Amino acid sequence: MAILLLASVGGSPGVTTLAVGLALTWPRPILLADCDPGAHQAILAGYLGGRSAGGKGLLRVAEAHRDRRPLREAVLDQTLPLSAEEESRRLLVPGFTKPASAIHFGGVWEDLAEAFDRLGEVDMDVIVDCGRIGPSGPPAALLERSAVTAVVVTSTLRSIMSARVHLPTLRDHPRLTSADREHIGLIVVGENQPYRRSEIARALDVPVITSIAHDRQAAVHLSDGHPRHRRFETSPLIRSIRDAASQLSSSLQRSAELVSG
Repeated sequence: MAILLLASVGGSPGVTTLAVGLALTWPRPILLADCDPGAHQAILAGYLGGRSAGGKGLLRVAEAHRDRRPLREAVLDQTLPLSAEEESRRLLVPGFTKPASAIHFGGVWEDLAEAFDRLGEVDMDVIVDCGRIGPSGPPAALLERSAVTAVVVTSTLRSIMSARVHLPTLRDHPRLTSADREHIGLIVVGENQPYRRSEIARALDVPVITSIAHDRQAAVHLSDGHPRHRRFETSPLIRSIRDAASQLSSSLQRSAELVSG
C-alpha cells in the first residue's frame, strides 16, 4: 500500500531490469509504472519481447486528467499484465512514446502521484521506474509520495562518483522534509566489485538498503526477454531480487504506517 521509486545514475546498469525483477517477485499485488522520461519503452521492447501497448499508457492517463476523470480508475484501465500467470497481481503501465511527452506532463504528476498512493485502497503497491536521474531529478510529486526512494548504483568508482554528483538533487529537493530524506537509500548491484556496501554508504552518506547480484546470464531474461536458462529460478540474481523484494515490501509497509500514524 505504498510507492517505491527507483532511479539510477551514470555507470549503473539495469534500473529497469531490477524494476521488472522486483515486480515479478513482489509478495503483494504490484503495479509497475514506466515513468522514464526518455521514452525508451524498455519493458515492452525488452522483457515483453516487443509487445504492443495497444494504445495504453501514460498519455491516456494525461487525457483522463485533462477530462477530469478519476485518475486511479484511469491508471488501472491503462495497464497490461506483466505476468501471464498472475494477470491481476502484476500489472504494467506503459510509459511515454516520445521523449518530449514528459516535458508536457508536468501538470499531471501531482494527481498521478495521489492516484498511485490511493491504489493502497485496493491493496496494491506501486513501483515507479524513473530511469536515470536528470538535472531536475524525478518529479517532485513522486518524490514526496514515495515511501522509499532507491538509487541503483554499482560498486564501481564511476558509478559512485556519478551518484555523488546526482544524489544532492534528491536529498536537497526543496519540497522534501528532513523525514522524507530519511527514506532515500541505495541499491548496490555487484557488491564487492570492488567496494563493500559499508564503503559506498560512507562515501555517499546514504544508507544501502540492499544489494543485488551482478549476474548477466540471468539478467538478459528480465532486460531483453531471452529464454530463461535451466537454473534461472535459483540463480544468484533471482535469489537476491527475491530477498530484496521481501525486504523492500516490508520497508514500504513500515513507512506507510508511520505516515498514516
